[in-house]
Amino acid sequence: MIVDVHVHYVSPGAFDAARRQPDTYGVRLLPGDGVRLQIGDEPPTRPLLPALYTLDLHTKFLAEQGIDTAVFGPLMDVAAYSLPMAQGAAWSRLQNEALAGALREAPGVHRGLATVPLQEPAAAAAELRFAVRELGLRGAMVDPNALGRPLGDGAFDPFWKAAADLAAPIVLHPFLLEAVERFGRHYLHNLVGYPFETTLAAASLILGGGFLPYHIGRFDRAHETRPEARVDDAGLPSRYLRRFFYDTLVQRPEALRYLVQLVGHDRVMLGSDHPFWMGDPDPLRVVREAGLDPATEAAIFGENAAQIFHLRP
Repeated sequence: MIVDVHVHYVSPGAFDAARRQPDTYGVRLLPGDGVRLQIGDEPPTRPLLPALYTLDLHTKFLAEQGIDTAVFGPLMDVAAYSLPMAQGAAWSRLQNEALAGALREAPGVHRGLATVPLQEPAAAAAELRFAVRELGLRGAMVDPNALGRPLGDGAFDPFWKAAADLAAPIVLHPFLLEAVERFGRHYLHNLVGYPFETTLAAASLILGGGFLPYHIGRFDRAHETRPEARVDDAGLPSRYLRRFFYDTLVQRPEALRYLVQLVGHDRVMLGSDHPFWMGDPDPLRVVREAGLDPATEAAIFGENAAQIFHLRP
């Protein structure tokens, strides 16, 4: 079984309900071509790529790539952490129920990840429990920028405890960035800003309590030489590497080979980031070109995901 653990989809059923009851969810569908949303007082979203709300386009891509199963994550553009609590909780519940319903009717066997109202960690924990126990979703996807609070902040402990109790993986996926003028015109918000946000979240979870393998030596050096990196009883950062899981969206076989050597083949899973521009249109290629042994390939292609996301019957 080949599994893609990194795709994005929002069921159009969620849009239909928001169109009928915008005040309930704090979300409005804007007129014009394509799909654009107004979430509370946030700026309107960019027009959503059709595949983000068209399941057939996802299943076509998966079939073309020879991928058997996908773990469908939500879209962080519309996570809506800025909404008031009642609307945020309602919007998360709506997305999760619509996603679970769409996947039940989709061809093949696919699984989903919840979105949660991270603006209130206790509510996020409750929604995660509902999504996993009642809807059959396998975990959640969150934006590392939770209204400016680091994910390692003790306020989020109820959410992390719920995830641990449920054995539900939490995928860190950036969208919201601080304004940085030097990102400029060269797409650096994506090329630099998003990897930085993921690294910042993982570092917060390690040092306050990932994406770090290519930077781990610097973190260890800081731990050895700077007392700030040892506060809150943080251990040596490299010891935490295997508490994270990683996908294959590294673009080059050499980078993937290093990742596998550092964190272990049982911590890496196939991921395409379909349908985004910076995703991998041929995600199996980087694995096959990395010079890995057949058992390692099999683990990355699907065995690890089957275990972590509870895909087996």
